[in-house]
Amino acid sequence: MTLLITLLLLASVSLFIYSFFAKDYQSEITKQVSNVNINLMREIIELKDKIKALEKGSNIRG
Repeated sequence: MTLLITLLLLASVSLFIYSFFAKDYQSEITKQVSNVNINLMREIIELKDKIKALEKGSNIRG
C-alpha cells in the first residue's frame, strides 16, 4: 500500500513538473484566432468603404 502511494505521489510530482515545461498550444491557437479576427474585421471595413463609394457614385441610398 505504501509503495502504491509513493508511486502515485512520484507520478503526480513528475506530471506537475512536466506541465511547466510543456509547450502551451492554447496561447498559439489564441494568437492565430486573434489574427484571423483582425484580418476579417479589416476586410469588412474595406468592403463597407467600397459599398459606400459605390452608393455615392450611383446615388443609391441604402
